[in-house]
Parts: sequence; structure tokens; C-alpha cells
Amino acid sequence: MVEYGRAALDALRDAVAEHKAGDALAPVTVLAPNNLAALTARRHLARGVGGRAGVVNVDVTTLSKLSEKIAAPAMHPRRPLTGPVLTSALRRALDEDPGLFAEVAEHPATVEALTKAYREVRDVSSAALDGMATTSDVAREFVRLFRQVRETLEGSWYDPTDLLQAAASRPATGTFILYLPQDLSQAESRLAEALAGGDALSVIPGLTGATRADAGVERTLARLNVANIVPPQIRTATNVLNASDSDDEIRCVVRDLTKTLQSTPAHRVAVLYTGTSPYARLLYESLNSAGITTNGPGARPVSERSVARILLETLALVDSGASRPELFRAIASGPTRDFAGERIPTARWERVSREAGVVSGDDWQVRLDGFIAAAQRSLEDPGGEPPEAWRIERIRRRIDEASQLRDFAGRLRQELADASEMTTWSGLSKWCLTLFTTLIDSAKLPLEEQYAYAAVTTTVSELVGLDAVDSHASFDVFRQVLSSEFERVLPRVGRFGEGVLVAPVSAAIGLDLDVAYVVGLSEDLYPGRLREDALLPDRVRGAANGELSLALDGLYAKYRYLLAAFQVAPQVVASFPRGDLRRSSHRLPSRWLLPTLRELSNDRELAATKWETAQYGQEVTHSGSFAGQLLTTKDLGTEQEWRTRRAAAGGLDDATVDAARAMIEARTSHELTRFDGNLTAESGLPNYAVDNKAIAPTALESYADCPHAYFVRRLLGVSPLEKPEDVIQISPMDIGNLIHEAMDRLIKRFEGTLPGYGAPWSTQARDALAEIAEELAEEFQHRGLTGHPRLWERERTRILDDLHTMLDTDDHWRASLNARVVASEMPFGQSGHNPVEVPIQGGRVLMRGSADKVDETTHGELWVTDVKTGSKSPYADISTTDPIAKGTKLQLPVYAHAARERYGNAETAVHASYWFVRKDKGRVDLSLSDAVEKKYQETLYVLVRSIANGLFPAKPPETDDFAWVKCEYCNPDGVGYDGRERWQSKHADPALTELVNLIDPSESAE
Repeated sequence: MVEYGRAALDALRDAVAEHKAGDALAPVTVLAPNNLAALTARRHLARGVGGRAGVVNVDVTTLSKLSEKIAAPAMHPRRPLTGPVLTSALRRALDEDPGLFAEVAEHPATVEALTKAYREVRDVSSAALDGMATTSDVAREFVRLFRQVRETLEGSWYDPTDLLQAAASRPATGTFILYLPQDLSQAESRLAEALAGGDALSVIPGLTGATRADAGVERTLARLNVANIVPPQIRTATNVLNASDSDDEIRCVVRDLTKTLQSTPAHRVAVLYTGTSPYARLLYESLNSAGITTNGPGARPVSERSVARILLETLALVDSGASRPELFRAIASGPTRDFAGERIPTARWERVSREAGVVSGDDWQVRLDGFIAAAQRSLEDPGGEPPEAWRIERIRRRIDEASQLRDFAGRLRQELADASEMTTWSGLSKWCLTLFTTLIDSAKLPLEEQYAYAAVTTTVSELVGLDAVDSHASFDVFRQVLSSEFERVLPRVGRFGEGVLVAPVSAAIGLDLDVAYVVGLSEDLYPGRLREDALLPDRVRGAANGELSLALDGLYAKYRYLLAAFQVAPQVVASFPRGDLRRSSHRLPSRWLLPTLRELSNDRELAATKWETAQYGQEVTHSGSFAGQLLTTKDLGTEQEWRTRRAAAGGLDDATVDAARAMIEARTSHELTRFDGNLTAESGLPNYAVDNKAIAPTALESYADCPHAYFVRRLLGVSPLEKPEDVIQISPMDIGNLIHEAMDRLIKRFEGTLPGYGAPWSTQARDALAEIAEELAEEFQHRGLTGHPRLWERERTRILDDLHTMLDTDDHWRASLNARVVASEMPFGQSGHNPVEVPIQGGRVLMRGSADKVDETTHGELWVTDVKTGSKSPYADISTTDPIAKGTKLQLPVYAHAARERYGNAETAVHASYWFVRKDKGRVDLSLSDAVEKKYQETLYVLVRSIANGLFPAKPPETDDFAWVKCEYCNPDGVGYDGRERWQSKHADPALTELVNLIDPSESAE
């Protein structure tokens, strides 16, 4: 008998030395319980055996690998049974006769559960299977499926059990040492018994001293006739650490580990976790953050690697018709190539697809074709002044990008369509492998992704042979199998011996360490709740005549692993969380940790519920909370913890932290600072009072609405991200654009035959308007602006009705004034026309834009109309005393000026009005009087002066958002306006007095 750890390794070394006493070249085979134990044993023996330096002719392996070495050559022409082959055979059996599993036969979890149960009962005898089948209907159906699948596979495939059974029937030569055997399966036991029967096997058992924990090992020893074993004394941990939750527990372990590594080599330290979730990822992430090299079983399956996500998400495009966001999510996960082998410019393609209005399906062809055609037309007929050279180059580049994207998406959709029709595993596998290697640029992958790339290609290649067991392949099932296989593959992290080992506590069997950490030792995590297998509950297992382990056997195995972990190092730190902040629950230490707590508290009667009241020495460490421990501990694990601690103490010399503090202090003050939009000290801001650059009235309106939004959008050029797939129905802005464009085309088409003074629109004009509206409706639909077809059908009819109503209304209005139509979309400051120059104090403002419609009466008066498709309520404040509504309605006066300059003179009377043609139908009129002009000039002066002075505070809307976001710049995430209080606290700053008096007089009054 030996303990686990160094004692077991020394016993193994002595046994090898004994077998080689007469001949140093005598062959010896060591059969370890697992690969990690084999590797540890091999390195220990390499230090020297029997007083000699090193050792030769010793093979350290496992029973499974030995059986493969002995029996695999004789298995030809049968092939190794892979996971995909087994799941396919089970799926085929369910398809042919699902029996009681009919309702869940197509669910992936059903095949997974059956696969797990199949492997567990693989070496159960036929008599035991018969006994299991009598226990329940479900057990009977499972045994039937098992035998059916076994009969299908055994002629062409072999599995580990086949190898073990074949190896047991063949005479083995040489000397064998069974090192630290655990609870062997039936087939493993038969091979071990065969080796023992030839007197070529010696056994080095490892025990913990706990009867229940050692029960599985004792069963194995009994089969091998190994008796008179004296159990050792049960070991406990030397130190205990507890923290508020699992996250803080790992942070504390990392801090203690950092201190340990100052005196202990990393390869002599291991952190063993009791549960993969959440500990495996937490440990790797935290240790990597601390700069500590790690190795061990992977915590992230291949399915979470970018190369696997690219493949799976690309295959899933068939479900959504290659929807735009899903396609770009797939190709943006890593370095991808198009079908010509060129690197995909993901960001540029995504931007082009949004501009083209692509959503999914045929949009990739139709709407990108429309986008390309429109771009080419803009080059051939730019209209007005020719565009600058850089703009021409950008348009050409956009055309190239759109063409490449169209070709790629079209080819990919065709590839997926072809694959959807395939019905063989070999065809699907070869097609998928070609697609994967085409899309992924493996040369640009980091090391971990290269491992994943190899795993993906291997997995896909293995599916070629599934036609032999399942002739009913389909694209959907192919995807399910791939996803399931990718979930199972866990690439190893690092190389054993390089850095700290991070592994499950079951890996303690066979290890030899100086320091071991065991984390997650709370009762609900380890051992956790005892759960029976749904397919193979204990009632069914008990009918197998002892050939299947029971649920309690798994529980006792967990106990054995933990006690072995306490034996593998002279210093063992056990840790557990006191609670779960994710669930707001309290936790108790594991029942198996209680002996350690009793030992360290010197209280042999200590109850688990009273552990916090006991008195401990320095061997037990408590972490009250993350913040408290971080501010008080002497040992810091990561650079971030050190920086946080220094920052909290005010001693961190960091420009970023200093800037953050300055920003917080500035925003909480009552002064307008640079963090609130005060750019007074900055140069290069536009001064429209003296610059020769024209500005649109709508741009100045947006400044009056929210100076911050104006700065971000107009000066920085940052606009909200618009996604075509979010368009459920046509937007109010696009409705307005369609109506404006329709009226403009109508007036230009009938430019020589427009209605005379007071005359109605002709029948030909009305018919032409319907034709124009239909053309525009088709254009908008091709551009992806109209939303869902059913909603668009209703809105389209309404728009056509509104246009005809507009002509009726216009007839009555012009008849009342005895007016005629003069022009539409009258430009100024653009398309070769001079801007409107508005004099203000200290200069003038050049204005540009276009007026929707100009009419003239028989008296020579001009009427300028701005057509509005929205509500009239925002314009209700317009009056002769406030014609510009606090600076937010600046269009009418400048339109009136433009019309006077184009079609009249200084004496011409000009009237302007907003014409509401959909909601709250009617007009809001404004005459261009001296008082209006004076107020307009004063308003422009304040606005352009404030812009030139660099005043860009955020002015959120007075009410919260409901149906839509009113200001995307003050509420970018759509969850509320947290800057409203800041505007109220800053408006009293003297620098804002003039601006506040204009755009928010209620604040100035307060």
C-alpha cells in the first residue's frame, strides 16, 4: 500500500529497479491510470532507477493504449469507432424504430444521452443486459437500441472495449506494473487479470484511508487477488481559504499563488478545481491576467473558437436566407477570404450593405445592383457642379466594394443552396472542408486558433465515412453533428511541465507536487446534489449484477480524488466560496472539508453550520469582500489590482486616471467645462459670420435643438448606425422624401404647362403624378427603405392618396389667392446658385438649401411653401413675435429671401408657410416683415457666434423617449437621458447666457 503523490512514485521507482536488478535493459511496462499520471511517472523515472542515472526500456502507458498496441493490427479491416459514427448509428436506429423515444427522437439531447449510456454499458454482459431490460419500459427500449446499434457496428468498426477484450485473449510478454489502479471497467479488469494470470503483473495500489473513498480501488484489487492492504491515515489540507464568492475566491488564490511562486517552481504547483463551471475559465483568465504561465485541459471547446464559429455561423445562414447581420457576424469572427482568395474587408462591406439597404435573400443581388447603378449614374450625371476628385474616387471604390460583396454573397448563397440538396455524408463533408479552407486564412491565425483549425478539419474529415452507418444524410443533421462534435473537443492549454497545472481534482491521481490548491470546496459544488441518470437510474444499474457502477460509486470517487489531492503535496491549500452572488445564496463548506476545519480549529465536534464561529490560526484565511481584501492584503495578484489599490490611495501616477477624475469633478460642478462641451480654447471651429462657407438652416436648427448633437454629427461627422433589418415600416423621413420627390418631378415634367393663376391641375398632371409616385415607390422598395411588404402595401396606398389630395388642396389654395406654380425644389447656395446672404452683427451668414414650392399671385406676391409630412404641433409656437420658435424653425425666412432674390425684387411682398399634408393638415403662415427679418438676424447671430465660440453643451429633450429616441446623441444606448440634470446645472454659466436666453428661455428665467 502507498499513498498518492511522492510515496507512490518512489514505490514505482523501487518496483522498476527490482525488475531491472539483473538486467538494466529488461523491458518493463508501467500501466498508469491516466495520461497525466503516466507523464508524471515517466519524468520521475527519468531521474534515475536503482542507483543509476536515468532508465531505459521502460514503457509508461495506460491499459487502453496497451490494448491498442496489442490488438489493433488484428482488427483490420475494421476501423476505429469515432464519436460521429456512433451518434450516426444511434440516430439511424431512432429513425428506423424510435419506440418510446418517438417524441424526443429528433432532439440532439436524446442522441447525446444515448451515446453516453451506450459507452457506459458497452462491456456489460448479455445476461446483465437482459436483467436491466426487465426493470422498466425505458430500460427495455434502451437495451433494444443498444443491441441494434451494436449489431450494426461490430462488423465494420471496433471501439476501446473491443481492443481490451482482444488484448485480454492474446498472450502478453514482458513485465507489467499496474500503477495506482482505480475502479476498472469490466474489459480493463479482464486485461489486467490476463496479465496477472501469467505472473507478469505487479500492482502498486494507492489508497486514501477512507473506506468509502477506496471502495472502487478495493474492488479492482479483489479481482486481481491483491489482499492484506493496510490503509494509510486520512490526510487533510494544511491551509484553508474562504471568500465571498467564486470570483473573489479565485482572486485570493491567485494572490496567494503569486507569493508561492516566489519560492516554488511553477511546474511544482497545481490548481485543481472541483467543477468546470465556473472555475476552469476563471482560473485560466485570472492566472493569465497575473502573467502566470499555465497548462492543463482546455476550458473552451472548439465550438467557441473563432474558426469554428465562422464555419457554424456560415452554415446557419441557410436558415435566415443569408441575413445581413448574421453573414457579417460570421465572417467578422476571424481572418476570412472571399472565393478569389482575397482578404474580406468586413467593415467596408458592412457599410456598403447598409447603404444599399440589404436585409437578406435576393437583396444581395437586387439591392446591391441598384446601389451600383445609382452610384454609376451619379458619376455620369452628377447634376449641378461636378464633384471633387476625391469624391469621384470614393464613389468608384464603393462600386468596386459593392460588386465584390454581391459576387461573394451570391456565390456563398449558391454554395449553401447546393449543400442543402446533398444527401450523402461524404458529399457534405468534402463540400464543407473545401468551403472552410477557402474562407479561413489559416496563415493569419494565432497559435490557439491554429490548433482549433486543425481540430475542425479533422472533425469534418471524419464525417466522410458515415455513409456506411447512416445513408440518410441531410444538411441540417450534418450541422447538428458538427456542432455536437465541436462542443466535445477541448484543446489542451500549454505543455505539461511549463507553468502551473490547472486541472480538475480528478487529475490528482498520480501527481507529485510541492504545493496544491483545491478550489470550489463548498457543499453544493463538491460533492453537490446526488443525481441519478435518467436513462440508467440505480434501479436499472442494480439489475446488471454489479457490472455497472451506482450513483454512490461516483460520489465516493469524488471523495477519493479529493483525498488524493491532499496527499500529492506537503502543502495543500483548500478554498471555498461562502456564497454565490449570482444567486444571492449562502454556502457551507464541503462535508469532506470539515475534517480539515476540525483539525485546524482543534475542535473535533465542529459542525459545518458552525464553522464561522470556530477559532482558527493563521492556516485559515478569510476574505471579507473583494474591495476589502484588495485594500488590505499584502499580496496582490495582478497589475490591475496594484493599480486599483494605488488609485484608491491617491498615489497612482497615471494620466488616464487623472483625466477621469478631472472629468468627474468637472461634470459635477456648475461651470461649463471642456467635458460638458466648452471648446472655447480650441481653434479651427467654423465662424459662419465671416467664413465663405454656406450653411443650411436645418443645420442651425439642429444646433438650437441640441448643441452637443450638432457638434458630434455636423463637425465630427458621426451619425447613428442605421440597420436595414430594423426597418419594419417606412420612416417618416423617407415618406417625406418620396412625397417631395414626386411633387418635384411632376412640376419639372410640366414645366412649360404648369397651372395658370388659380387654375387647377390638369388630368394629365394627375395621371403623371400617379405614375411618378409608382416609380418612386418601386425605387424606395428596391433600396430597402419600405419595411415589411404588408405594412408597405398599406402605407403605399396612403401615400398615393395623400399626393392626389395635395393636388386638390393646392387647387383650392391657389384659387383663393389667384396664384400659379412657379418652381419646385428651388435651390440656393448650391447647384450653381448663389447663397442667400443674411446680414448679422459683425458680418453675414451665407445660407444654402432648397425651397419645396414657389407660387406667384396676379399681384406679384410670392408664396414659398415648405411641405411637411409630420405633425403640426412642433410648429405651433411660430408667431410674428417668435417666428423662429427659439431658433428651431429657421427655414421660412431664408426661403422667402431666396424667392425674392430669384423671382422678385426688394419691393416684392413675400409670404412663406409650412404646409402639412398628412397629419394635422393645414398651413402655418409667416410673412417676411421687418420685424421677422430683425428677429431672424438676431437669432442667426446668437447661433453662429455660439458655434464660433465653441459652446456645445448637451441639451436633452424635456421628456423621456417612448416610441422612438428623440436625440441619439444624448441617449445613445436608448435607456434614458442622464444628462438632463447636468444641463440644468450648467445653464447658469455666464458663457451660456446668450444661448440659453434663445434656445431655452425657461431656464434663463429661473
